[in-house]
Amino acid sequence: MKKAIVGFLVFIGMFSINPSGIDAQEKIKYIGSSTVGVFVKEAAKVYKAAVFNINTKPESRGGEIAAAHAMTDIGGVAREVKSEILERGVKKFLIGKDAIGVWVNADNRVTALSTEALIGIFTGKITNWKDVGGSDMAITVYIVNPQSATRKVFQEKVLDGRKYEGERIRTIRPDPAILDRLGEDKGGIGQLSFALAVAHPSENRVRRIKIDGQPASVENSDYPITRPLYLVTKGEPTGASKAFIEWAISPKGQAIVKKFFVGIR
Repeated sequence: MKKAIVGFLVFIGMFSINPSGIDAQEKIKYIGSSTVGVFVKEAAKVYKAAVFNINTKPESRGGEIAAAHAMTDIGGVAREVKSEILERGVKKFLIGKDAIGVWVNADNRVTALSTEALIGIFTGKITNWKDVGGSDMAITVYIVNPQSATRKVFQEKVLDGRKYEGERIRTIRPDPAILDRLGEDKGGIGQLSFALAVAHPSENRVRRIKIDGQPASVENSDYPITRPLYLVTKGEPTGASKAFIEWAISPKGQAIVKKFFVGIR
């Protein structure tokens, strides 16, 4: 295990290179989740109190390890932070929630589904839209690849651990291509992070549906299919890191979060 951690630290270091030609008073080094990185990159365009060195290659695991070993100012984790990391003095700060939408073709008349109906659809028990208030049309289910956190979170939160099953289930790579399929398939249904649909070419040919009566909107903090997004630091943050984290959870920072994710306020 120690060898694996050491190797991971070397990997993190390989890609953590300070940007050249930049002479700013404050610099913030970010390592971690590419999902949280979407926020950090967008925030960097408007937050002028510091210059950012952003490295998302190590993803969430790298972010929490880098924070635990004080190799980064701020780490990013797009799930719950592991308990052994918190035990090493790492502090976590919730900035938002990545919402996973249930998407259908824009011409599908079904606008809402219950969790029970989704379980039936994604496990192959419900195979026709007429059974959930729609037209007499076969349902094709589109899911993201097995390595995607989206697939795992959906399976845990919606299917309660049940396996994805069914004769008309399709695995799509890369994840955003699900919207292309749904834009062409009136009988399709799929899962995808809200953030990955922003400015997608097929955005106008698909739409999200309500889940258990909850609107699928980044403005809805009660939307049920989510995973937490954390900024993490070694110990209590200070200086530029503290200022940025405070900004991230302020109304100005949350305005950036809500472009892509569900905010915390």
